[in-house]
Amino acid sequence: MLSACSWSWFGLNCTPRASAVHATGSLSVAPPHDFTYVPAVNGHVSPNRIENTAMTGLVLKGDVNEAVRNGIARSLAISGFHLDTGTRVLSGSIEKFTVDDERSPTYWTLKMHYVVTDTTTRKVVFSTTKTVRQKSPKFTSNTIAIEDTVKLSVDALIGDPGFVRSVN
Repeated sequence: MLSACSWSWFGLNCTPRASAVHATGSLSVAPPHDFTYVPAVNGHVSPNRIENTAMTGLVLKGDVNEAVRNGIARSLAISGFHLDTGTRVLSGSIEKFTVDDERSPTYWTLKMHYVVTDTTTRKVVFSTTKTVRQKSPKFTSNTIAIEDTVKLSVDALIGDPGFVRSVN
């Protein structure tokens, strides 16, 4: 029997992905309402919809900002960050989240603006925007594709020395 990973014509990618960087630090991740989903605020899509090229949009059970925020928290915890301590809090805005699935493979694009704030002084100590593009097979689970795309964005954030300095 052949492994599904050998079926290259389906576009499966079974290569395990390692986290880009293992870093440590202490911070809190703000609640979902502090992760603004800009396309929804602008009235372009509803809060639970990701813009999609093949249909009107992918509708999630919950809001996009909650799914992204929870994915960020999971990815940071897996990477070694302490999330329940520290005087720094991570928030941000989801400036763009789209799916291009007219053809196979599908491309998920996430543009995130991250902000780290010192809770004692209420001053921004770090700010950056990261844009990532995740390739996935056409019929991948939306949940898995969202988690993979958010993880890729968090890997880019963790790879930024300014971010690591801001939470240590």
